[in-house]
Amino acid sequence: MDKGYSLYLDVLRFTAAMVVFFSHVASQELTDGFLWQFKAYSQTAVMIFFVMSGYVIAFVTHEKEKNITDFAIARVSRLWSIIIPALILTAICDYIGLQVNENLYINSAWPYPDGSQVMHYLLSFFLVQNLWGADLNPGINGPFWSLTYEWVYYILFGLFYFLKGNKKWLWLMLVAALAGPSILALFPVWIFGYALFRLKLNLKSSFEFSYVKAGFAILAIALIIFVGPHVRQINTSISWLTRTNIAGDYFDASMFVIHLYFCPHLISLIKPILIRFEKIIRWSASLTFALYLFHRPIIQLIAAIYDGPQENNLYRLIMVVITFIIVATIGRWCEKKKYSFKQFIHSLKFKMRKCIN
Repeated sequence: MDKGYSLYLDVLRFTAAMVVFFSHVASQELTDGFLWQFKAYSQTAVMIFFVMSGYVIAFVTHEKEKNITDFAIARVSRLWSIIIPALILTAICDYIGLQVNENLYINSAWPYPDGSQVMHYLLSFFLVQNLWGADLNPGINGPFWSLTYEWVYYILFGLFYFLKGNKKWLWLMLVAALAGPSILALFPVWIFGYALFRLKLNLKSSFEFSYVKAGFAILAIALIIFVGPHVRQINTSISWLTRTNIAGDYFDASMFVIHLYFCPHLISLIKPILIRFEKIIRWSASLTFALYLFHRPIIQLIAAIYDGPQENNLYRLIMVVITFIIVATIGRWCEKKKYSFKQFIHSLKFKMRKCIN
């Protein structure tokens, strides 16, 4: 993959995570609507994640992961190196927050779930908490909803791509039946990313600057920003789907795919800048997953502890800064541990084979 393009993708995924973060900071109950402009784009950011996920999976299966074992180990180590700490962090933050300010948790924009959370955490650990729209995310950590979707897409793709023979169709139908219609309805969004990589691979698109093609890349982003929120207001409610704005999901995903297709002609202009700030870009991008899964319980806890006017800009700044510091320390450490996690799984695989033989 071209270095400039790779760096640009890192910028995009970190930006998407920041959009989700800021959209939750913008809650009326937490900050009186601070950074409210980002609220319209939280779902857009998740669609960007889905598209980029499909794109990355296409890349790694083409370049590195040539069998289902390597593919599975890479996905498990990538996910659980952050998921386990995120679940622990959520439990700690929620417990303290409920003791300090229960009303904020029960009556907030994202109400704390009723009853015991043991099943929520157990299902979330295995990433099955949103099968068939169950909506059993852990505590206050709503962003976990998308991980069930992501996990199912990995499984569906892995089965289709690596398995041979008629049995794979039985496995695919079984997983699809377990997933439910809402998850399957967004699977094409993920496939968009995979298809884009394969298309670009076959066409070997040029990175030379073109006014027209760079214009298409800019236009696609402009449509997401200025038209996307209006498309999301279209109620496309279907009785068997939990999502009510699927038209907006597909609009944003389609525009983003168009942007990714034409952006190499734009990147040619900014590539020197991207390379100059490569270390910062790579470091920031490495925080993306941790930022996505860590921020929600942290900002809720800070709001619960704080006793003062929500329009206080110092309080708002502290909420953002503390969250980012935790992500940049604990989250970054967890991110590094994914390689140790992968080695641990490989060692387990070796020991199991040894025992069997």
